[in-house]
Amino acid sequence: MTSYDVVWPRSPQGVQRQRQAPRLPDLGGRTIAFLWDYVFRGDELFPALEQALVERFDGIKIIGYEEFGNLHGADEKERVGRLPDDLRSRGVDAVVSGMGC
Repeated sequence: MTSYDVVWPRSPQGVQRQRQAPRLPDLGGRTIAFLWDYVFRGDELFPALEQALVERFDGIKIIGYEEFGNLHGADEKERVGRLPDDLRSRGVDAVVSGMGC
């Protein structure tokens, strides 16, 4: 009788799950930041999303991806490293992150 070793093709998880932040009850009057890696069609998606959000939520403020720069560029490590302070200093309540992977 032939026997075979069985292996699981899935690797162990490298990142452990963390508790999610609570959802905002409403986006009205909130500041939303758009983040992008300049890879896939954000220049088309974000203007359409901004228009839809502004039409739906009173007093919403959008900070465009241009304010934060390319999050996948040559200075990616520095940009991402200062992102928490950049978001905090601009009073950002939520982020829409468009990464083209």
